[in-house]
Amino acid sequence: MRYVDFPETVRGVTVPNDDGTFDIYISRRLSPAGQRACLEHEIRHIMENHFYSEDEVENLERAADGEAVPKPASPPAPSIPYFPSLGALARRLPQ
Repeated sequence: MRYVDFPETVRGVTVPNDDGTFDIYISRRLSPAGQRACLEHEIRHIMENHFYSEDEVENLERAADGEAVPKPASPPAPSIPYFPSLGALARRLPQ
């Protein structure tokens, strides 16, 4: 973790590394309490695997803030056809 001089609109950033570790950057402009809250936010991103999620960024940010965010609906599982006999299978094949 490093403290850096970010613009006022940026509180913190986490960057995933190729080796599976993360670098966390926190704004020096924040109060000590603000820095701690930002660090907790960034750690939630890591703990909840947000860097490997396809969810909307807004939902990931809300989740990292500790808000309850509904999980995206999973697509229905593909159905596997069942044929009780070879004759039933043969009737489904193109002629």
